[in-house]
Amino acid sequence: MNAAEAAIRYLPRSGLSFERSTDVAVVGAGAAGLAAALAAARHGKRVLLITKDDLGAGNGSGDGGCTPFAQGGLAAAIGAGDSAALHAEDTVSAGGGLCDPAAVAAVVAGAPAEIRELLKLGGRFNTADLHLEGGHSQSRIVTAGGDAIGAEVYRVLRAAVAASPVEVLTRGVALDLLTCEPRATGPDPHAAGAVGGLLVGIDDGDGRALRQGLLTAGAVVLATGGFGQAYATTTNPAAVTGDGLALAARARAELQDVEFVQFHPTVLWLDEPAGRRPLITEALRGAGAVLVDQAGRPVMAGQHPLGDLAPRDVVSAAMQQRMDSGDGPRDHLWLDATAVGRAVLERDFPTVTAACRAAGIDPVAEPIPVAPGAHYACGGIRADMDGRTSVPGLYAVGEAASTGVHGANRLASNSLTEALIAGRRVGDLLGRSLPERALAGLRLPPAGAGVDPAARPALAAAVLRYAGVLRDREGLEHLLTMLDDAPAAGAGDHGEHGLDLPTFEATSLHTVSVLLAVAALARGESRGCHRWRDVPVVSNGPASHSVLQVDDGEVRLLGTGVTRAPAAVSA
Repeated sequence: MNAAEAAIRYLPRSGLSFERSTDVAVVGAGAAGLAAALAAARHGKRVLLITKDDLGAGNGSGDGGCTPFAQGGLAAAIGAGDSAALHAEDTVSAGGGLCDPAAVAAVVAGAPAEIRELLKLGGRFNTADLHLEGGHSQSRIVTAGGDAIGAEVYRVLRAAVAASPVEVLTRGVALDLLTCEPRATGPDPHAAGAVGGLLVGIDDGDGRALRQGLLTAGAVVLATGGFGQAYATTTNPAAVTGDGLALAARARAELQDVEFVQFHPTVLWLDEPAGRRPLITEALRGAGAVLVDQAGRPVMAGQHPLGDLAPRDVVSAAMQQRMDSGDGPRDHLWLDATAVGRAVLERDFPTVTAACRAAGIDPVAEPIPVAPGAHYACGGIRADMDGRTSVPGLYAVGEAASTGVHGANRLASNSLTEALIAGRRVGDLLGRSLPERALAGLRLPPAGAGVDPAARPALAAAVLRYAGVLRDREGLEHLLTMLDDAPAAGAGDHGEHGLDLPTFEATSLHTVSVLLAVAALARGESRGCHRWRDVPVVSNGPASHSVLQVDDGEVRLLGTGVTRAPAAVSA
């Protein structure tokens, strides 16, 4: 099946059981969503924060998204001899020619202030002994608890939200956007109608259908994270199913650079069923750990001037090529951290050490089996650093957004920093002035049958195989055929009982997988995280963005080289 025939699925729908209203609806309770909600509430706006689970301790089932699992740190140029200019240079170098210089400048300049703000809120961070990670020319990674930065950031923000007037809707999901008809006149033929709220589903935990209701809002902020669960092997928790990207697609938002999925090179390899697996932080390689093959030969020797600390796309590609070489296992390599020593491993990397030992591996005495795993979506909903998208009234921040900070490949530990900055900026923007509320003629996308949740394991395995670290055209077209053939959710199950959470998530993952395959087929070069098996030369010069839009279910490529900024809303 070719990309021109690709289509997404729409969701089943049932009757409405409630109606609500708020000024700002924030969907997602990771770092970006919490920061956005806090900032908007400080300006006196009514804020409703929607999270898939309870706003608890970040147990990975839904609340906090990927934030509680972040091990690396917050990248910030606060060390002696470092500067925002050097931080920007490293970011652009890793980004493979697709970084937006203005967005990068905003992040590197704002990073120190965000750390100071977290410290004021009670954050316990190590700002003296800065870590070094792949792609960075300086030690500039602020850590907490050795390798538990995400858990500390989440703790601080969660406590601040609990003490604020932000209202939290737990066990809730954003199903679809309420939009009005596009204006008949205007310069942009692709314009989508303004957003006036959400169709919300609430999971009562009884395994039955989601209770559905309408939430009208002056603005909707999507902070739903990425779509790691589209892959059979990922570092992302179970709830990270691409919901925001899929929802934005159904509302005809512009989507940018979806083909660029960063694989973390060192995910703990386990000989057991696929799913979320612990990552082995890059900082461990910064402390001296070395990637080796079955014979103990260094994998990165001669591959890049930075060796084991090369950017993640370089390391993952080199690992995949070594695994494909046929002189060892095809599914994993090893990270030898034995030279780092027991004292450093147990003091600075307690999370990694505990995860390894729980799997029966002692990193003090033996190499750690590792493999690349889907980790971070560099592309997403096309947005600026204030969260504005091509759809008036719709905003996107964090991993759900594509702002141009990460380009074709994210520099390590920039994402948590960007999430905090973009979240605060969109909250301040909406706190000062909401866009004109869309009220007349609000409508939902068409209803559909969705995707059978039973198809998820096979589709996730296919996405990993055909849209993983190394890709080829035949495989991607086969993936699109498999996605097109995916069974619909049982009509009998939803005709009377509505939509359940497993079907919602399966449909979201199906949508993002289609978008990923179409975007990958549209980019004929190897660049950043997108690598063709038969195009070994990697392009790093100036590049064009891929921009997709969904129209009546069909995925359209608006073209590469789209340079106009996301449509600004009145604010």
